[in-house]
Amino acid sequence: MLQSKTLLFSVCLTGFMLWASCKTPIRNGPADLQSYFRAYDPGDTLHIEILNEITGKPDTIPNRLFFNSIPHRLLQPIDYLADSSSSVVLSHQKIQLDAHFSAYWVEIQFSWFKHHSLFLYDQSRHQFTDRITVAEWFGGDGGQVLIGSWLFDYNGDGKKDLIVRDIQHSMVPTDDGDAVEKTHESACVLLWKNGRFIDTPFQDTTTLIRRFPIQSFW
Repeated sequence: MLQSKTLLFSVCLTGFMLWASCKTPIRNGPADLQSYFRAYDPGDTLHIEILNEITGKPDTIPNRLFFNSIPHRLLQPIDYLADSSSSVVLSHQKIQLDAHFSAYWVEIQFSWFKHHSLFLYDQSRHQFTDRITVAEWFGGDGGQVLIGSWLFDYNGDGKKDLIVRDIQHSMVPTDDGDAVEKTHESACVLLWKNGRFIDTPFQDTTTLIRRFPIQSFW
């Protein structure tokens, strides 16, 4: 009788463990995601642009791993990634920014949209803390947005900073039924300070746009 009860208990326990394993999702963490990236030293300058030929063949990251490892608040500003199951996520390189922070360069493709981000990782806290858009191409027939970036020591303090260039192209309808083509270009300087890229005001936008041109699709 005792043996029967023991056997019954073992069967029930095994059944419960199997049920629990099915009900509880397997979550991967940052450590698993990091294994897809190779350490990379960009030297003086890293240029990231949609039309720029990027060296090295990136690895494909499983969608479940990527979207479970990255905090939702970092991905939320990328509007067109709502259907993450249809996205293709590619790993490029890991770039050391200082003694405590590294950047993971990720490319995400959805339909014909292309997006490149640097995900900032705090090595002491073992978590992703921020995301910077460094290249992008998206839009529709009425307007498109194109972004490109340069990572280098802009202010001469020995730390990598970012120059981010943006071109917004649009076709504006007129009263006579035609459309007027409009293009607006901008640039911003993001200096690396205290574990963050900080948007920093500068005087001459026109010179910065001329110094860092990005190729357009139109």
